Amino acid sequence: MMRNQNTFQALSGTDIFVLDNDGNLWFEQGPFGTAHARQLVDTPVWTFQALSTTEIVVLGDDHNLWLEHAPFGSAPPARQQIDTLVGQYQAITDTEIFVLGTDGNLWLEQGPFGVIPPSRKQVDTNVKAFEALSDNELLILDNDDRLWLASGPFGTVPPQRQEVEENVTAFQAISDTKVVVLTNDSSLWLEHTLTSLGHYLPSLYFAYNTGAAAAAPPTPAETVSTDFNFALKTSSAGGA
Repeated sequence: MMRNQNTFQALSGTDIFVLDNDGNLWFEQGPFGTAHARQLVDTPVWTFQALSTTEIVVLGDDHNLWLEHAPFGSAPPARQQIDTLVGQYQAITDTEIFVLGTDGNLWLEQGPFGVIPPSRKQVDTNVKAFEALSDNELLILDNDDRLWLASGPFGTVPPQRQEVEENVTAFQAISDTKVVVLTNDSSLWLEHTLTSLGHYLPSLYFAYNTGAAAAAPPTPAETVSTDFNFALKTSSAGGA
């Protein structure tokens, strides 16, 4: 398992949170280029999400999730525990946080924090990964590699949702109507719907194939977008 994919988070040109290879989380301040001021936030840290220069969500190596507060310099700082046995999280604000447990249960948890578990509503189960778009809308990848766009109100499992794609390896939302999807055949797709929370049309796409041989694009009744691999091949052939 990799440590935080983003081993730093810049809040401005002079304020940066940095997670070093030893699991020490620092708040570093410019000007940079020579020795500069820094303060230890916490250790050992697995991942983090800074909300401001004075407030940060920290997941420890022990899967305990904390909301931590400045002043920094002595580890750990003032903090409240959000939850335990956490695999993934995404804070919307300092009082609303999506939390994925190591058991695959996804929750929308609400402050004030400090009591385990906090006030919370279950969003879904059998979850591998997620990306929140707001406190009412998120993309959910289940353990069967199916990607869903889910919306609140939460508390009933499964929530209101539309299937976006299957055989998904990774994804990134552009908006609630556009999402970039990497499928397990190493093809990268831009998938979209015409209206928010409408029906996704995964066969209408642009694709960049990262490993598999390029194939001709699908031929739906109405072409909304293009297979760029095919377009480039066709363009090259036409210019020969």
